[in-house]
Amino acid sequence: MSKENSLILLALILLPIFVLANAGSPMMWFGFLHLIWINAIIGIYESKTLTSKFHVLNRKWLIVLANYISMFVGLYYIAPHFSELSGNTDFWGGKTRLGEYELKGFVVGMFVSFLATLIIEFPFYLLALKQKMRGWNLLRPFIFVNLTTNLIMFIIYFLIVSFGAK
Repeated sequence: MSKENSLILLALILLPIFVLANAGSPMMWFGFLHLIWINAIIGIYESKTLTSKFHVLNRKWLIVLANYISMFVGLYYIAPHFSELSGNTDFWGGKTRLGEYELKGFVVGMFVSFLATLIIEFPFYLLALKQKMRGWNLLRPFIFVNLTTNLIMFIIYFLIVSFGAK
C-alpha cells in the first residue's frame, strides 16, 4: 500500500472520532464505512495472510464474503442485543449524550459478536480452502487472522465510543 493510500485510510478510520454533528453518531457512520468498504480490505488482508504466513491457499472471494456476512450479523444484531442485555440500550450512540455511553455493554456486545464471527465465518473458511487440513493446522490460521482483524476493529470502535463513555 502506498504512503498516500495509507494516509487516506488512516483519515477515514479516524474521521468518525472527530465528527460531533447531529446527523448520526461517529459509531454509526464508522459502522456504515466498515460495512461498505472496510470488510473488503479485511477479507483481502485475511486471505493474503493465510497465503503468505501460513501457506494456506484459499479462495479470496469466500473470505471476503464471510467478512461481510459475519459483520452484518455480528455488528448489527448480536452486538447491540448483548450490549443491551449488559446495560447499554444505545449501542450505536445515536441517542446517548456525550459522557453517558455505557462502555461495559459495548465491550460485552463486541466480545459476543467476536465469538459469533468465528462461528459464522468458519464454514466459509472451510469452503475457501484449496487444500485438505486437519486439527491445529486447520484452526490456527483461521483463529490468528480473525483474532488479528477483530482486535484491530475492536480497538478502533473502542476509541470511537470511549470518548463519550462513562
